[in-house]
Amino acid sequence: MSSNNNNNNSVNIPVGSLNEGEHAVEFYATDTLSTRGSIRLMRFTRISLDAVAIEFGNPTVVRDGTTFVSSVTPITVSTPYNSLKVQYQVVPSGSNPADTAWVTSTSSSVTFNMPSSLQDGSYTIFYRATSGNKFGSIKSITIVLDNTPPSTSINIQDGAFLTDSDTITITATDDGSGVAKIFYRIDGGEWLSS
Repeated sequence: MSSNNNNNNSVNIPVGSLNEGEHAVEFYATDTLSTRGSIRLMRFTRISLDAVAIEFGNPTVVRDGTTFVSSVTPITVSTPYNSLKVQYQVVPSGSNPADTAWVTSTSSSVTFNMPSSLQDGSYTIFYRATSGNKFGSIKSITIVLDNTPPSTSINIQDGAFLTDSDTITITATDDGSGVAKIFYRIDGGEWLSS
């Protein structure tokens, strides 16, 4: 009996050349005497560790290409594959992801909020999919946390005497996501908006 020293004991099939989705591989081997083994069939699904997405619930505002969120905005990181988990971390803008700061989900999706302890400002959310010790490409999005309400002012003093020709002007400013509406009412009546 001779030993097989010609490296025919294994073959490598690069999965990366296959499309994502379900596949089947059939295989068998022959020995040096041409004795053929049984044909076997294995099914598998080619997944991508880079198939990961981030979504923002309400309230979210996108203005001039900048995404504004508050601490109550639900943020969801997900992958379409149940066999994968996702990871994320939030860092101040301009910072790199820290190796030890990843939060790992227990499933293929995780929903979180920006911590209310964070100050308003610009942050980067890094996220990726993972399978054991394999990791997808790190993706990121920069957002602005805006928990500060608009400030308002009025052009009259408390107790002012006004005539028919006077106009009351209420002004609002917001350095974050912007002013949506100004609400007001007269003498405890119905709330009106700008």
